[in-house]
Amino acid sequence: MKTKSLVIKIVIMIIIIFLIVIGISINQKGVKKDKSTAVVMVGFPKDGATVFQKELTEAFNYKSYLDKGHELAKQGKIKDAIKEYETAFSLAKMRGARGVVLFAMADAYEKSRDYEKALKQISIICDNYINDWAKESVVERAIYLDYVLKGEYDLAIEHAQKALEADAKLPNRPVGGREDYIDRLNDLKAAKDYILSLKNKK
Repeated sequence: MKTKSLVIKIVIMIIIIFLIVIGISINQKGVKKDKSTAVVMVGFPKDGATVFQKELTEAFNYKSYLDKGHELAKQGKIKDAIKEYETAFSLAKMRGARGVVLFAMADAYEKSRDYEKALKQISIICDNYINDWAKESVVERAIYLDYVLKGEYDLAIEHAQKALEADAKLPNRPVGGREDYIDRLNDLKAAKDYILSLKNKK
């Protein structure tokens, strides 16, 4: 008898789920697609749903500024990119999101050879936004930025290479290391060559 009752309950649940799916697909056919996103939350207390919706909106807002910053950085508009990153950071509430934005800002500062500000961002990341198991490459990055500020380019390049190697050991990294670490190492080598060329002209 219990088995029969269980089978009936399962059949009823399947029918309900089927009707919900059919209802959603019919409803979606009549709705025009636009760029807005609707979020339906089920099972939250009224206040909890409002808070969750606010957090989702904030997450979306921070990400749009972060993406715009990345696009501007690719175009070489570093100052404009940094402004977008600063806005993204002010909107980001979660620790992970804030860490991602700080990395983007550090990259932008380093790309524009503002090594002092890049080092400041990397130091904040080291102290607050990265787990110990992933810290080695970021610590090496802080070391090489410090050497650059002292004008010791050979040591800076040595530690940039170590940063690349440490990052390549982390899970899900491409063979040979991530492209951003390789780019930064190459930028340092180019900066060293530029400084040497200025010295040779004297």
